Amino acid sequence: MTHLSAEYSFRVAALAALMLAPAVPAAGQEPQGFAKVGGYVGGSFVPNFTLDGETFDGMTLYREIGGDEVGILPKLDKQHKFKGILGYRGRMASLELSYERTNHDGTFFDGTGEATFQSVDLNGRFFALTNQRFQPYLLLGGGIPWLTVKDGSFLEDEPEKGFGDGSWKGYSLNTEVGVALYPHPQVGVMVGYGYRAIWFDRATGITGTLFDLRPRFRETSKGIVVTGLFTF
Repeated sequence: MTHLSAEYSFRVAALAALMLAPAVPAAGQEPQGFAKVGGYVGGSFVPNFTLDGETFDGMTLYREIGGDEVGILPKLDKQHKFKGILGYRGRMASLELSYERTNHDGTFFDGTGEATFQSVDLNGRFFALTNQRFQPYLLLGGGIPWLTVKDGSFLEDEPEKGFGDGSWKGYSLNTEVGVALYPHPQVGVMVGYGYRAIWFDRATGITGTLFDLRPRFRETSKGIVVTGLFTF
């Protein structure tokens, strides 16, 4: 039997280590982003939020097709909006679920009333320059909005039955472009410009019956959005 010297065995081991070195997992060589990866909570602030009044213009009534149920389409005033956010941040993108609610005064000709806008949204943010503190981003997503108008519905043929709440439901396309600043890997502050297109396609009124809107009611909203996030 041939015995290898300790010096020769050491050389063989060193050569084997050099040959295996390139096999280090590539994940360990990937550049890391500045922002921490993980779940986060946060909120957004939108000053002077309202619908743009493409359909809800304060001068239009909608009558149910084939029925006598009538809905009032008020013009909403501007209110500051706050939105709660839960999400998960990856190195290049994040996915977030959010909820928002604003209470408005509405006008219909010379009359005034109350309305509440709500929406549940699922959005993705896509970041550039992720190894920097300043990261441009694009937000794309969708939502389920609904608008409730207090005493916003009545029966044209039976006005003696009074008024009931009108509720308008639909879906939205959400977009936003802006810049995120990470003063700390766990803390993000974002300033962007958001644009939302809304299509209301269902409604209920004084009778509580759900009916389809044809054509769909289209609305939009836009404005500055300021967001703060904390990653765990």
